[in-house]
Amino acid sequence: MNKSILRNSIICLITLLPMFSVQAYLVGGPNSSLQTENGTYTWDGGVYVSDFRTALENPLYFGAGGVVSESITTMDIIPDAAGLAGVDGFIAPWWAVSESSAYHADVIDFFLNGGDLWLMQDSSGRDGIGADLGIPTIGQTAISPVNGISPLFDGPFGVANNITQGGGEEGFLSTADVLNANGSIIGTNTENQVIAAAWGAGQFAAGAGSLIVVADIDMFTTQAQFDPLNDNGIFALNAFAFLATSEDPIGVPNVPTLMLIILGVGLLRRGRKINR
Repeated sequence: MNKSILRNSIICLITLLPMFSVQAYLVGGPNSSLQTENGTYTWDGGVYVSDFRTALENPLYFGAGGVVSESITTMDIIPDAAGLAGVDGFIAPWWAVSESSAYHADVIDFFLNGGDLWLMQDSSGRDGIGADLGIPTIGQTAISPVNGISPLFDGPFGVANNITQGGGEEGFLSTADVLNANGSIIGTNTENQVIAAAWGAGQFAAGAGSLIVVADIDMFTTQAQFDPLNDNGIFALNAFAFLATSEDPIGVPNVPTLMLIILGVGLLRRGRKINR
């Protein structure tokens, strides 16, 4: 091969490599100027949230060679259209409606056009975005263990049992609201009240991103340990792994559907044996 052609080919390849490199998943939360009522639960600088953010950026958990290969970068943003254009996902942590309302339309537009969304809404005064999506926090409940199913309670970081709550505000969601919005009930307390719900990509609406709604921020903050992981820590990291990597709706086949799948696989195998 002509040396000049080879040299130009190598230069071209080096130029194109960054286009194919793996980019970090960027998740934003409201900056501190937009969360003056959050105190220690502020996404930007809140002491109760800092360990959670540190865990998300820990390469042993997220990144090449980590439990989940997707690396994470957390950011403080103003969640208007311009700010949301620079992230893949947005977290609203216990955000007061009085401060969030100006951004509801932009956040919902971001979500419906493929951005991922995680809402931590402990009470009716902190559920503005969820309420506008038709998934408000409908009441308060006593602290009790929360258990559930994949992908939050069972995921890449392990199985989480008896997730604890705290903080003095523990809300719950409406079963009907979740199901009417095509959602999956993921976690319930001992009173069978819905504490956590989730939607895979495209499940809430065609083209929408992934969505998690949990009615107690303390499940991920004050009650979670990330080094080593306790059950709440496992739950928190499983949840984020789902948010960042989900590409399809959550599928939980009912019994008749499952039997049809099993029957279909059996017939397919039998057919292959006959054709050999």
